[in-house]
Amino acid sequence: MAKRQRRTNSATTGSGQRGRDFVAIAEQYARDAVADRSGRFGRLLKLGAQRFLADLKRARGKRPPFKFDAWHANDACDFIEKLPHVEGVWDTPNIVLHPSHVFFVVQLFGFRRLDGTRRFTSALFAVARKNAKSTLVAAIMLYCLCCEDEPGAQLVSAATTGSQARIIWNVAKRMAEKKAALREAFGVECWANSVTRIEIGASFKPINSKASTQDGLNPSHTALDEIHAHKTGDLLNVLQSAAGARRSPLWLFATTEGYESPGPWPELRHFAKQLLEGVLGVSADHFLVVFYAVDDEDDDFEERAWLKANPLADANPHLLAAIRKEAVEARAMPGKLAEFRIKRLNRQSSSSKALIDLRKWNRCGGEIDLDWLAQFPCWAGLDLSSTTDLTAWRLLWRVDGKWYTWGRRWVPEEAIAHRTQRGANTYAAWVESGHLSRTAGDSVDYAAIEAAIREDVTRFRPQAIAFDSWNAKDISNRLIEDGLPMVQFIQGPKSYHPAMQEIDRAYRAGDLVHGGDPVLRWCASNLLARYDANMNMAPDKKRSPDKIDDMAALYMAVGVALGAVDEGNLDDFLGAPVIA
Repeated sequence: MAKRQRRTNSATTGSGQRGRDFVAIAEQYARDAVADRSGRFGRLLKLGAQRFLADLKRARGKRPPFKFDAWHANDACDFIEKLPHVEGVWDTPNIVLHPSHVFFVVQLFGFRRLDGTRRFTSALFAVARKNAKSTLVAAIMLYCLCCEDEPGAQLVSAATTGSQARIIWNVAKRMAEKKAALREAFGVECWANSVTRIEIGASFKPINSKASTQDGLNPSHTALDEIHAHKTGDLLNVLQSAAGARRSPLWLFATTEGYESPGPWPELRHFAKQLLEGVLGVSADHFLVVFYAVDDEDDDFEERAWLKANPLADANPHLLAAIRKEAVEARAMPGKLAEFRIKRLNRQSSSSKALIDLRKWNRCGGEIDLDWLAQFPCWAGLDLSSTTDLTAWRLLWRVDGKWYTWGRRWVPEEAIAHRTQRGANTYAAWVESGHLSRTAGDSVDYAAIEAAIREDVTRFRPQAIAFDSWNAKDISNRLIEDGLPMVQFIQGPKSYHPAMQEIDRAYRAGDLVHGGDPVLRWCASNLLARYDANMNMAPDKKRSPDKIDDMAALYMAVGVALGAVDEGNLDDFLGAPVIA
């Protein structure tokens, strides 16, 4: 295995022989996914394919934010296919990348910043078990060690326990041990607890949560296998705080779904899905997501759907046979069903499924013409934050059988700065686009909110304004004294349930018009529900992964429109007002 030299022909191997055109394979795979009618590809993978094809166009356009280099994409794949198998019995001595793996590697290494470094500094590869994700990650880390030439690179395979951390690392070490040409070409040495490259002072080590606190840690490339198994975010936080000013870092996450835990996976999964669904408000150009999972509407035991979570099943009959066997047991033994769904179908555990179907929600964009709506009666909801984050004020109209809604949101500048530091730039982007108002300081400016409410009340004359007295006592008392129609909204399932049912019916039937509001869509994507003993529901702010205040304000407005908020009284629900 000779050292890589940049080649003019991207489909030529280091030996001078013509190799596979991996970029063409990735592009065809993406086109097949987007055009899929056979049910082979899941929704999240299709969204990732759409993103890839769109990004190729962006890279080839005028003044692109990044570029696509076919040489780098092909070189990484070519390197991996020169690595040997180290587990199991295979038809070939070396790895042959499946198109699903080519699709990931081509994106990870093909897209480059304008300075030539990798565009993606974070990458998630989520897939059901036994789809060779650990082998893929080990090969990628070896490529980074050998071919990225980061001076003093510190590559780590990280996990909460030493044995888990050594899974990926052991695969990489054994690959290097079996490939003398690789060791010779790149000066690689294999040790008991490290793989090193003396020429650039680089090393690749397994590391656990205890060892991660050692002085001198400055990771350049971090692989976190089975991130779902981390019970806390401590290890990830320590590694991220230890990372220095690396020119081209890499955070590589590979996982199969797991049971819900307070660790980093729920937040990471939620971010990844929001990125693919386009609800973040920012492009997150640094983050690559390839997510294989069956869709919510798929039957657990429909064999055609299994490919959505198990892309290697079309090339590995042993994998398909194992899934079939476990499916028989899961169907007959309820105790094995949850494990089958999570590990073989890569399904998210049902305890935390989002309430809103974003595909149907997004179809309800429509136009919000405030001058036209001003002639009709309206209602309002105010969800006032404690002091430090999102406050929502939402107006609602019912015209010709449809609900129309428009709102304002405020956030203190300190909250914007905090999210920007965490790498979540949605608030800043929405302030720039005018969808979010910024108030000075580290707490909400109640005076600015009250002034805007009074302005809207004068213009739209709401019949009732729902509010939660917990945080809005001073504002509500002043507005009540001035004769505004304030209605206290009891924060419980009996008050919320009719409104949540009505919004659920309306957006699914296309009877909601929200103007494509990105902040409302974001809050909708975060929404989880809690239930009482009678299965009445309310928004669950504690369990929802991020802010839902705008949806809470919408539900409160619907609640007063339906007349169902008098101490949680539902008697008037069937006689809800309708404006012709």
